[in-house]
Order: sequence, then C-alpha cells, then structure tokens
Amino acid sequence: MRRLISIEILKLRTTPALFVSTAILVVLSVASVISNIFLAGRSGAPALGTVDNVSKVLSVAAVSTVVAMTMGIIVLAGEYRTRTILGTYLAEPRRGRVLVAKLVTVTGLGALLGALTFGLALAVATVLYAAKGVHHLPVDVPRLWLGAVLGTACYGLLGVALGALTRNTVGAIIGGITWVFVIEVGILQPALPSLAKWLPTGAAVAITSGGSDASKFLNPGVAALVLLGWTVLLSGIAARYTLSRPVK
Repeated sequence: MRRLISIEILKLRTTPALFVSTAILVVLSVASVISNIFLAGRSGAPALGTVDNVSKVLSVAAVSTVVAMTMGIIVLAGEYRTRTILGTYLAEPRRGRVLVAKLVTVTGLGALLGALTFGLALAVATVLYAAKGVHHLPVDVPRLWLGAVLGTACYGLLGVALGALTRNTVGAIIGGITWVFVIEVGILQPALPSLAKWLPTGAAVAITSGGSDASKFLNPGVAALVLLGWTVLLSGIAARYTLSRPVK
C-alpha cells in the first residue's frame, strides 16, 4: 500500500493541473480576503472587524473545496481519459488497493490544501486588519481552520467518487460545480433551507463559516458528521461501481 500511495503522489507531482489549480487557489483566496476587508461596511456588507465580516474574510474553504474536488476527479477519471488506468491495473490487479491508495492520497492533498489556504488567508487578513486598527478576530479561528481542513479533504474524496462514477473528467467537473453552486447554493439553500443544510455543501458551509448565517445551518459538530456520512456513502457506492465495472 505504501508503494501505491507513493506512486499516486508521484502522479500528482507530475500533473500540471495540480500546480495550475494551486496557483488559482492562492490568487482567488488572497483576492477574496483583500476585497472583503477593503469593501467592509459598503453596499450592505458587514462592518470591518465584526463577526460576520471576519467569518466572510476567512471563508476561503469555498475555493479550496472546489479545487480539491477537481483534483479528486482528475486523479481517477483522468486516468480513464488518458487510458493510463490500464497500466495501473496491470501493475496492481487488485482494484480495491488502487482505489484505497487514491482515496488516501487525495485525503492528504485535500487536508493540506485546506490547512495551507486557511493559513494563508489568516496571515493576510491579520496584517490587513492590523493596518486598519483591528487587532482581535472575534471568531473561533481553530474551529474554522479545522473545518477548512475537514471540508476540503472530504470534497477531495467526493471528487474521487464522482470521477469513479462518471469516468469523464470534464463531465464530472462540470457536474460537480453545477451541483454545488447552481443546485445547492443557488436553488436549494434559498428555496428549501431545511433540506439544503443536510446536503454536502450545506454541511461544509456550516463547519467553515460563522456569524449570523450560522443559524441557517446545522451545528458544526452535527454538520461534520453529516459531511463525513455523505463522503463515506458516495465513496462506498463509487468503490462498488469501480470494482465491478469492466475497463474499456
């Protein structure tokens, strides 16, 4: 298993998509922090240094989760697209071990992306807030940091599940982003909040944000269990599908 995980890490390190996605993640996260601080108190935005403002500034997991999901899709569906999955299964015919290695690798990648992205956002925010005279962040920083790590890792696993079920990189990425931003965020959260809070995105928002919006979502502890439950369920379905479906 250690050898398989090492191989998966090597594949990631030699995949341009990882570095492109990471660069986009850094740029968007920093831009989000800067804009939310400098636009605080304008056009109905929360006032600078308030709980709502700081929570919004540090909610960069919205970006890191999508990047992790995309990488999870590429890790599996990308191999079917390039047909390198044939060589992978020839080297290790036991597909279950291959899938576990991919899941472990993506979990580590997601956790790392979540931790580093939140840490970067916190560092930039701390400097900018201090320059504006705000020296205390009125939020539970460790909880938000842990939520960003957990949420990003889980979305990486959900990406692997999508990749396994579709075996189509572009289709899975478009489908995943559409589900998150159009169906859950755009439709279900405004129209059916009582349902949306039990879905993956609603649970992820609950553990990665705070402020007045927190009342619309589940308690962070419950939300973490819900997100983990969705991750285990979809990963299990994807595993069964992958292990039984022939490679074409």
